[in-house]
Amino acid sequence: MEKLKLRQFFVLFFAVLICSIIFGFFLKSIELTNSVDYKIMTLVQSNNIFNKNYILLNFIKFITSLGDGKTYFILFVPFGVYFYYNNLKKEFLLLIATLLLTYMLNELIKHIVLRKRPIEFFIINMSGFSYPSGHAMNFSAFYLTFRFLLHEKFKSRIIDIIIYIMIFLIAISRVILGVHWPTDVIVGLVLGYFCYNLAKLIYLNFWRD
Repeated sequence: MEKLKLRQFFVLFFAVLICSIIFGFFLKSIELTNSVDYKIMTLVQSNNIFNKNYILLNFIKFITSLGDGKTYFILFVPFGVYFYYNNLKKEFLLLIATLLLTYMLNELIKHIVLRKRPIEFFIINMSGFSYPSGHAMNFSAFYLTFRFLLHEKFKSRIIDIIIYIMIFLIAISRVILGVHWPTDVIVGLVLGYFCYNLAKLIYLNFWRD
């Protein structure tokens, strides 16, 4: 029964990926200044208190830096040590595999859709394409999988809430800093959630002992 669910989820997963690509092309076809994305970004940036306060600006920059690639590499050391000494080597490998898969899917979609970033709203400089948000997609997939793998050891609603809040803050920071359109972030979160569920099903069906 579980394997049947996994096969069904694979079909759903690829359908979501295809729909996200189609939706990306649809977003590109809309006249930018008339789009909901543009109106939301204009509203956000015209009332952006983070850009007007040095402390708040550095806070939101710090939050967004938690989703940078170099942060993952830094965290892999303490995470790896913890997983290793708690006999969770296979779980740690799955966590790394989930991040790599999510990253590659994000880059693939970006280079298919080729959506430009909201350059006129930039508060920090950012290269590459905009859709979907890699920070939102990677961070949500990685930390939801991380929480799932350690759920039996740390059954804490506080940890759950902290992770959900951090996922939200990472996602919203990309809009506040003007480097992603709102739909980039929304689709990134959706795809990250699906990548997490894929990792969970693979673990339950094949990965664990």
